[in-house]
Amino acid sequence: MMIMKLFTTLVLPAALIAAGTLASASNPPAPRNAPPAANNHHQHSPPSTSHGPNYNSAPHFSFEELFQLQKKFLDNFVFPENQVQAKSVNSSLLAPNVQGRVDITRTFTGQELNTEYLFGLFANIAAAPNEFTLLGIPLAYEITHFAASQNIASASTRFNFSFPLLNNLIVPIEIETWNVFDNNHQISQYDATFKWWQWTFDYLIQTAAAANNMSLTQIEAYATDKLATSICSTAQTYCNGTNTQYNSTASCYNYLTTQIRFGEAYELGRNTLLCRMVHQNMVPIRPEVHCPHIGPSGGGYCDDDTTYVGTVTQNYFTNFPFAYGGNVTG
Repeated sequence: MMIMKLFTTLVLPAALIAAGTLASASNPPAPRNAPPAANNHHQHSPPSTSHGPNYNSAPHFSFEELFQLQKKFLDNFVFPENQVQAKSVNSSLLAPNVQGRVDITRTFTGQELNTEYLFGLFANIAAAPNEFTLLGIPLAYEITHFAASQNIASASTRFNFSFPLLNNLIVPIEIETWNVFDNNHQISQYDATFKWWQWTFDYLIQTAAAANNMSLTQIEAYATDKLATSICSTAQTYCNGTNTQYNSTASCYNYLTTQIRFGEAYELGRNTLLCRMVHQNMVPIRPEVHCPHIGPSGGGYCDDDTTYVGTVTQNYFTNFPFAYGGNVTG
Protein backbone atom coordinates (compact mmCIF):
# COMPACT_ATOMS: atom_id res chain seq x y z
CA MET A 1 0.00 0.00 0.00
CA MET A 2 0.98 3.60 -0.40
CA ILE A 3 1.66 3.92 3.31
CA MET A 4 3.81 0.82 3.08
CA LYS A 5 6.26 2.88 1.09
CA LEU A 6 6.01 5.87 3.31
CA PHE A 7 9.07 5.56 5.46
CA THR A 8 11.31 4.84 2.54
CA THR A 9 10.90 8.43 1.70
CA LEU A 10 10.94 9.59 5.13
CA VAL A 11 14.26 8.77 6.41
CA LEU A 12 15.25 11.19 4.55
CA PRO A 13 14.35 10.21 4.50
CA ALA A 14 16.89 4.34 3.55
CA ALA A 15 18.41 1.96 5.53
CA LEU A 16 20.73 -0.71 6.68
CA ILE A 17 19.57 -2.92 9.51
CA ALA A 18 22.99 -4.04 10.60
CA ALA A 19 25.03 -4.50 13.71
CA GLY A 20 27.55 -1.96 14.83
CA THR A 21 28.24 0.36 17.71
CA LEU A 22 27.53 3.95 16.89
CA ALA A 23 29.08 6.95 18.54
CA SER A 24 26.82 9.45 20.22
CA ALA A 25 26.57 12.98 18.90
CA SER A 26 28.34 14.28 21.97
CA ASN A 27 31.11 11.70 21.65
CA PRO A 28 31.54 10.95 17.93
CA PRO A 29 33.77 8.10 16.77
CA ALA A 30 37.47 8.71 16.58
CA PRO A 31 38.78 8.83 13.02
CA ARG A 32 40.20 5.62 11.73
CA ASN A 33 43.73 5.38 10.49
CA ALA A 34 43.84 6.14 6.82
CA PRO A 35 44.09 2.93 4.80
CA PRO A 36 46.80 2.62 2.15
CA ALA A 37 45.99 4.21 -1.15
CA ALA A 38 44.50 1.86 -3.71
CA ASN A 39 46.51 0.98 -6.79
CA ASN A 40 45.74 2.86 -9.98
CA HIS A 41 45.72 0.02 -12.49
CA HIS A 42 42.20 0.93 -13.64
CA GLN A 43 42.40 4.70 -13.31
CA HIS A 44 41.40 6.79 -16.29
CA SER A 45 44.09 8.88 -17.88
CA PRO A 46 44.11 12.55 -16.84
CA PRO A 47 41.87 14.77 -18.95
CA SER A 48 43.36 16.76 -21.76
CA THR A 49 43.57 20.52 -21.46
CA SER A 50 41.03 20.88 -24.27
CA HIS A 51 38.08 19.98 -22.06
CA GLY A 52 37.08 19.67 -18.42
CA PRO A 53 38.20 21.79 -15.48
CA ASN A 54 41.68 22.85 -14.58
CA TYR A 55 42.45 20.26 -11.93
CA ASN A 56 45.67 22.01 -10.99
CA SER A 57 43.63 24.96 -9.68
CA ALA A 58 41.55 22.73 -7.41
CA PRO A 59 42.77 21.99 -3.89
CA HIS A 60 44.80 18.83 -3.34
CA PHE A 61 43.99 17.49 0.11
CA SER A 62 45.62 14.46 1.68
CA PHE A 63 43.54 11.39 2.43
CA GLU A 64 43.61 12.20 6.14
CA GLU A 65 42.56 15.82 5.51
CA LEU A 66 39.56 14.67 3.48
CA PHE A 67 38.61 12.17 6.16
CA GLN A 68 38.70 14.91 8.79
CA LEU A 69 36.62 17.24 6.60
CA GLN A 70 34.05 14.50 6.11
CA LYS A 71 34.00 13.74 9.82
CA LYS A 72 33.59 17.43 10.70
CA PHE A 73 30.48 17.61 8.54
CA LEU A 74 29.03 14.44 10.05
CA ASP A 75 29.72 15.63 13.59
CA ASN A 76 27.60 18.68 12.84
CA PHE A 77 24.85 16.78 11.00
CA VAL A 78 23.75 14.88 14.11
CA PHE A 79 21.87 16.28 17.10
CA PRO A 80 22.54 18.51 18.98
CA GLU A 81 25.29 20.07 16.86
CA ASN A 82 22.87 20.47 13.94
CA GLN A 83 21.01 23.05 16.04
CA VAL A 84 24.12 25.23 16.16
CA GLN A 85 24.52 25.04 12.39
CA ALA A 86 20.83 25.77 11.82
CA LYS A 87 21.01 28.92 13.93
CA SER A 88 23.99 30.18 11.93
CA VAL A 89 21.64 30.70 8.93
CA ASN A 90 24.57 30.24 6.54
CA SER A 91 26.69 27.33 7.74
CA SER A 92 30.43 27.90 7.42
CA LEU A 93 30.74 24.22 6.49
CA LEU A 94 29.11 25.02 3.14
CA ALA A 95 30.37 27.15 0.26
CA PRO A 96 28.24 30.18 -0.72
CA ASN A 97 27.51 28.54 -4.10
CA VAL A 98 27.04 25.01 -2.74
CA GLN A 99 24.98 22.60 -4.84
CA GLY A 100 23.26 19.65 -3.18
CA ARG A 101 21.13 16.74 -4.30
CA VAL A 102 19.24 14.16 -2.24
CA ASP A 103 17.81 11.24 -4.18
CA ILE A 104 14.46 11.10 -2.39
CA THR A 105 13.79 14.84 -2.52
CA ARG A 106 15.34 17.29 -4.99
CA THR A 107 18.29 19.58 -5.62
CA PHE A 108 19.18 22.49 -3.34
CA THR A 109 21.30 25.44 -4.42
CA GLY A 110 22.96 28.03 -2.20
CA GLN A 111 24.35 28.22 1.32
CA GLU A 112 21.23 29.33 3.18
CA LEU A 113 18.86 26.84 1.56
CA ASN A 114 21.23 23.93 2.14
CA THR A 115 21.81 25.02 5.74
CA GLU A 116 18.06 24.84 6.28
CA TYR A 117 17.60 21.39 4.76
CA LEU A 118 20.78 19.72 6.00
CA PHE A 119 20.64 21.05 9.55
CA GLY A 120 17.47 23.05 10.20
CA LEU A 121 15.09 20.31 9.09
CA PHE A 122 16.21 17.81 11.72
CA ALA A 123 16.96 20.44 14.35
CA ASN A 124 13.37 21.69 14.13
CA ILE A 125 12.00 18.18 14.60
CA ALA A 126 14.01 17.80 17.78
CA ALA A 127 12.90 21.23 18.98
CA ALA A 128 9.20 20.33 18.59
CA PRO A 129 8.90 16.71 19.79
CA ASN A 130 5.13 16.91 20.23
CA GLU A 131 4.41 17.85 16.62
CA PHE A 132 3.40 15.04 14.29
CA THR A 133 6.02 13.97 11.76
CA LEU A 134 7.15 10.79 10.09
CA LEU A 135 10.75 11.93 9.99
CA GLY A 136 13.51 10.98 12.39
CA ILE A 137 16.37 12.76 14.16
CA PRO A 138 20.00 11.74 13.51
CA LEU A 139 21.74 11.08 16.82
CA ALA A 140 24.96 9.21 16.04
CA TYR A 141 26.95 7.81 13.13
CA GLU A 142 29.59 5.36 11.99
CA ILE A 143 31.51 5.64 8.72
CA THR A 144 31.50 2.15 7.20
CA HIS A 145 33.16 2.89 3.85
CA PHE A 146 35.40 5.78 2.85
CA ALA A 147 37.42 6.70 -0.24
CA ALA A 148 38.97 10.04 -1.16
CA SER A 149 41.13 11.72 -3.78
CA GLN A 150 42.27 15.31 -4.34
CA ASN A 151 39.19 17.25 -3.15
CA ILE A 152 36.45 14.59 -3.39
CA ALA A 153 35.35 12.31 -0.55
CA SER A 154 32.95 9.39 -0.93
CA ALA A 155 31.48 7.65 2.11
CA SER A 156 28.83 5.27 3.33
CA THR A 157 27.68 6.28 6.77
CA ARG A 158 25.34 4.43 9.10
CA PHE A 159 23.30 6.76 11.30
CA ASN A 160 21.13 6.11 14.32
CA PHE A 161 17.83 7.93 13.75
CA SER A 162 15.33 8.43 16.55
CA PHE A 163 11.66 8.50 15.51
CA PRO A 164 9.41 10.52 17.84
CA LEU A 165 6.32 8.97 16.23
CA LEU A 166 7.49 5.55 17.41
CA ASN A 167 8.33 6.55 20.99
CA ASN A 168 11.86 7.48 19.92
CA LEU A 169 12.59 4.09 18.41
CA ILE A 170 16.21 3.99 17.21
CA VAL A 171 16.59 2.80 13.62
CA PRO A 172 19.85 2.54 11.65
CA ILE A 173 19.83 4.41 8.34
CA GLU A 174 22.65 4.23 5.81
CA ILE A 175 23.37 7.26 3.62
CA GLU A 176 25.90 7.33 0.80
CA THR A 177 27.50 10.67 -0.05
CA TRP A 178 29.89 12.23 -2.54
CA ASN A 179 31.30 15.52 -1.28
CA VAL A 180 33.48 18.06 -3.09
CA PHE A 181 35.53 20.47 -0.96
CA ASP A 182 36.84 23.83 -2.17
CA ASN A 183 39.96 25.81 -1.30
CA ASN A 184 38.25 27.12 1.84
CA HIS A 185 37.63 23.58 3.11
CA GLN A 186 33.90 24.05 2.52
CA ILE A 187 31.53 21.66 0.77
CA SER A 188 30.84 23.04 -2.70
CA GLN A 189 28.85 20.01 -3.90
CA TYR A 190 27.24 16.95 -2.35
CA ASP A 191 25.25 14.06 -3.77
CA ALA A 192 23.39 11.98 -1.15
CA THR A 193 21.51 8.70 -1.49
CA PHE A 194 19.40 7.02 1.19
CA LYS A 195 20.07 3.30 0.98
CA TRP A 196 17.59 0.45 1.52
CA TRP A 197 14.80 2.85 2.46
CA GLN A 198 12.04 0.46 1.35
CA TRP A 199 13.30 -2.16 3.79
CA THR A 200 13.49 0.49 6.48
CA PHE A 201 9.93 1.46 5.81
CA ASP A 202 8.62 -2.09 6.05
CA TYR A 203 10.22 -2.43 9.46
CA LEU A 204 8.98 0.95 10.69
CA ILE A 205 5.41 0.67 9.48
CA GLN A 206 4.99 -2.82 10.93
CA THR A 207 6.32 -1.55 14.23
CA ALA A 208 3.96 1.44 14.14
CA ALA A 209 0.95 -0.70 13.33
CA ALA A 210 1.71 -3.15 16.13
CA ALA A 211 2.41 -0.40 18.66
CA ASN A 212 -0.89 1.32 17.91
CA ASN A 213 -2.92 -1.86 17.46
CA MET A 214 -3.91 -0.74 13.97
CA SER A 215 -4.11 -2.36 10.57
CA LEU A 216 -2.00 -0.98 7.75
CA THR A 217 -5.09 0.68 6.28
CA GLN A 218 -5.81 2.36 9.59
CA ILE A 219 -2.19 3.52 9.91
CA GLU A 220 -2.38 5.16 6.48
CA ALA A 221 -5.61 6.97 7.34
CA TYR A 222 -4.21 8.02 10.70
CA ALA A 223 -1.00 9.40 9.18
CA THR A 224 -2.90 11.26 6.46
CA ASP A 225 -5.15 12.95 9.00
CA LYS A 226 -2.32 13.87 11.36
CA LEU A 227 -0.01 15.19 8.65
CA ALA A 228 -2.72 17.29 7.01
CA THR A 229 -3.73 18.73 10.38
CA SER A 230 -0.12 19.57 11.23
CA ILE A 231 0.67 21.15 7.87
CA CYS A 232 -2.52 23.22 7.93
CA SER A 233 -1.71 24.47 11.41
CA THR A 234 1.70 25.57 10.16
CA ALA A 235 0.17 27.25 7.12
CA GLN A 236 -2.39 29.19 9.14
CA THR A 237 0.21 30.27 11.71
CA TYR A 238 3.07 31.38 9.46
CA CYS A 239 1.67 31.86 5.96
CA ASN A 240 -0.19 35.16 6.15
CA GLY A 241 -0.52 38.25 3.97
CA THR A 242 1.30 37.79 0.69
CA ASN A 243 2.41 34.34 1.88
CA THR A 244 -1.15 33.04 2.37
CA GLN A 245 -1.67 29.60 0.80
CA TYR A 246 -5.17 28.56 1.89
CA ASN A 247 -8.33 30.54 2.64
CA SER A 248 -9.04 28.53 5.77
CA THR A 249 -7.96 25.51 7.76
CA ALA A 250 -10.90 23.59 6.30
CA SER A 251 -9.91 24.34 2.70
CA CYS A 252 -6.32 23.39 3.51
CA TYR A 253 -7.33 20.07 5.04
CA ASN A 254 -9.64 19.28 2.15
CA TYR A 255 -6.90 19.98 -0.39
CA LEU A 256 -4.26 17.90 1.37
CA THR A 257 -6.53 14.91 1.97
CA THR A 258 -8.55 14.82 -1.26
CA GLN A 259 -6.76 16.76 -4.00
CA ILE A 260 -3.24 15.32 -3.83
CA ARG A 261 -1.86 11.84 -3.25
CA PHE A 262 -0.14 10.69 -0.08
CA GLY A 263 3.03 9.90 -2.01
CA GLU A 264 5.31 7.06 -2.99
CA ALA A 265 8.75 6.40 -1.57
CA TYR A 266 10.51 8.49 -4.19
CA GLU A 267 8.06 11.40 -4.09
CA LEU A 268 9.39 13.69 -1.38
CA GLY A 269 9.98 16.16 -4.16
CA ARG A 270 6.67 15.86 -5.99
CA ASN A 271 3.03 16.92 -5.58
CA THR A 272 2.38 14.82 -2.49
CA LEU A 273 1.43 15.09 1.15
CA LEU A 274 4.82 13.62 2.06
CA CYS A 275 6.67 16.38 0.25
CA ARG A 276 4.74 19.03 2.15
CA MET A 277 5.49 17.18 5.37
CA VAL A 278 9.20 17.68 4.72
CA HIS A 279 8.90 21.34 3.84
CA GLN A 280 6.59 22.36 6.69
CA ASN A 281 9.57 22.14 9.05
CA MET A 282 11.25 24.96 7.11
CA VAL A 283 8.27 27.33 7.05
CA PRO A 284 8.95 28.95 10.46
CA ILE A 285 12.51 29.76 9.37
CA ARG A 286 11.65 31.65 6.16
CA PRO A 287 7.90 31.84 5.48
CA GLU A 288 8.39 33.91 2.34
CA VAL A 289 10.44 31.10 0.80
CA HIS A 290 8.85 27.95 2.18
CA CYS A 291 5.12 28.75 2.46
CA PRO A 292 4.59 28.07 -1.28
CA HIS A 293 6.15 24.62 -0.81
CA ILE A 294 3.29 23.52 1.45
CA GLY A 295 0.64 25.32 -0.60
CA PRO A 296 -1.33 24.13 -3.65
CA SER A 297 1.34 25.22 -6.14
CA GLY A 298 4.15 23.35 -4.40
CA GLY A 299 6.45 26.31 -4.96
CA GLY A 300 8.70 24.51 -7.43
CA TYR A 301 9.56 21.78 -4.92
CA CYS A 302 6.32 19.85 -4.37
CA ASP A 303 4.96 19.56 -7.89
CA ASP A 304 5.00 17.01 -10.71
CA ASP A 305 7.40 18.73 -13.08
CA THR A 306 9.96 15.91 -12.86
CA THR A 307 10.17 12.54 -14.59
CA TYR A 308 12.18 9.41 -13.93
CA VAL A 309 14.30 9.75 -17.07
CA GLY A 310 14.76 13.47 -16.54
CA THR A 311 15.91 12.95 -12.97
CA VAL A 312 18.39 10.19 -13.81
CA THR A 313 19.90 12.07 -16.76
CA GLN A 314 19.97 15.50 -15.12
CA ASN A 315 23.45 17.04 -15.16
CA TYR A 316 22.92 19.27 -12.15
CA PHE A 317 26.42 19.84 -10.80
CA THR A 318 28.47 22.64 -12.34
CA ASN A 319 30.93 23.71 -9.63
CA PHE A 320 33.24 20.73 -10.13
CA PRO A 321 32.84 17.40 -11.95
CA PHE A 322 32.59 14.26 -9.87
CA ALA A 323 33.98 12.25 -12.79
CA TYR A 324 37.64 12.70 -13.68
CA GLY A 325 37.67 14.87 -16.79
CA GLY A 326 34.02 15.85 -16.54
CA ASN A 327 31.90 12.98 -17.85
CA VAL A 328 33.57 9.63 -18.42
CA THR A 329 31.72 7.37 -20.85
CA GLY A 330 32.37 3.90 -22.09
